[in-house]
Amino acid sequence: MSTLVWDGNDLVDVTSNQRIRPDGSVTRQQFGLGYDFDRAVCIRRADTFWAVAYDNRGTAAALMKNGRFHRQLNRDFNHAADFDYPITLADRGSGHIAIIHCPRSYDTLEFEDAETGEILDVKRTDEMEFHSRLSISPNGRFLLSAGWFWHPLCGVWICPLRQAQEDTPQPEELGFSYGAEFDSAAFLDNDSIVLTTATEVVNDAIPSTGLGPLKLGVWSIQRRRWTSIVDLMECSGMIMPWRDWIISFHGHPKAIQLSTGAVVHRWDQLYSGRQVGAIDLGDPPPPQIALDSQGGRFAVSGPEGVTVVNLSTTDCGPAR
Repeated sequence: MSTLVWDGNDLVDVTSNQRIRPDGSVTRQQFGLGYDFDRAVCIRRADTFWAVAYDNRGTAAALMKNGRFHRQLNRDFNHAADFDYPITLADRGSGHIAIIHCPRSYDTLEFEDAETGEILDVKRTDEMEFHSRLSISPNGRFLLSAGWFWHPLCGVWICPLRQAQEDTPQPEELGFSYGAEFDSAAFLDNDSIVLTTATEVVNDAIPSTGLGPLKLGVWSIQRRRWTSIVDLMECSGMIMPWRDWIISFHGHPKAIQLSTGAVVHRWDQLYSGRQVGAIDLGDPPPPQIALDSQGGRFAVSGPEGVTVVNLSTTDCGPAR
């Protein structure tokens, strides 16, 4: 299984439509796509399950609808072998699902109707050059890109998504400036994003939207300021916020307290790679990891199979 995502309580391998059930049983393989895709994203709305399997350091992707191939997707070839594939799925309302990706240029996001392929919107910004690691806020109102600038320098950018009949004004797009190079970014909730930095300092005079090296910061989208900043002991790698913690996947999964930066739980028996930022995959590259921040779960593949961790049954300290 090489393209794991969560669909409800099931883990799904997008390229074969196999499912790992909560009881550990595995359904049979239904098909093969004839290509070595190694990552996937998905979204479910009512009875429709959309997923994209993609080659993380290549250009090819496959759009799937309810377990069947819908059409082929591609991204711009420029430096494609050097950084994570920029793609995600978003609910545009009225049952329309959009693919957000960079099919023509690394610095230009296109919003494409999943069903028809119609281009709904095109967005280019000076605040992010090579888009990567795209994600959507839980309420669907914001898009986050944890990409990079030439030569190379990892950064973060956030923008509001167009919504019909917005009840409140939305903040403008924002690019996060540099003190140290950004490692990872993810939504904590509808108003807050968590950002972490690596060790390399690129600007000694840290701007208001920057952080120093090895920091963990929480940024309020509406208030446009940091609500907390703490020190880290090491690079975070990929992160998954959950309640009062982030799960860091650098080396081995670990729960880090947002308010202190302290590691409060480790899963040392699971190897989760040493990727830092959008470019450095580490050696060996990360295994298959499927995140479910809303459900408080993650899954990590390994030589002996797939391990599922349910955070609600893990002692990470008092829950809020």
